[in-house]
Amino acid sequence: MGFWSSTRKVLGHAVDLRADRWLDYEGLKRSTVYILSQTKKLFTPETAHKSESFEEAVDRLDLSPQALSEQSDRYNYIAIFFLITTAALLAYALLTVLLGNWLGAGITFALSLYSLSLAFRFHFWHFQISQRKLGCSVRDWARCIPLIKQFCH
Repeated sequence: MGFWSSTRKVLGHAVDLRADRWLDYEGLKRSTVYILSQTKKLFTPETAHKSESFEEAVDRLDLSPQALSEQSDRYNYIAIFFLITTAALLAYALLTVLLGNWLGAGITFALSLYSLSLAFRFHFWHFQISQRKLGCSVRDWARCIPLIKQFCH
């Protein structure tokens, strides 16, 4: 036995030369598969198992026509509130751009997009109650908005 072969034997016991062992290849593989499966589950929409009509939902929840009308008005007022909030946030974002605060403008613009999405949500709920139909599409909603109507043809 030469010097190098005996040195390799000694170092082989003291230092693990197999990269798959000290990198924990199996653990890395398991965590990658888990992250990918959770990401896939996150972006896969759930399908409804049972569909019900508007009248069935009203009967199930025991709602009166007056309660529906009041709730529809509330949703409309909340949507208007969020539209005003969106306009104020956009104005503030423009002001921060003019002052040179780009980070503040980006954050304010993101908040205005969130406020606009809330305005859409509440107005869409108002629209569904006023149409007395569950499961309306965004296209149905857009056809009833005067400003958007011209772009939906």
